[in-house]
Amino acid sequence: MERNHTLKNNAQTLRKNMTKEEAHLWYQFLCRYPLRFRSH
Repeated sequence: MERNHTLKNNAQTLRKNMTKEEAHLWYQFLCRYPLRFRSH
């Protein structure tokens, strides 16, 4: 599958520059998510 590098770069930028409110929402969502993720 061909990947769009522009979308990937944009997604990485948005994740790195989350607002405090966005980070809080993601934290609450991922705490309840059945799978656990590890950061690199």
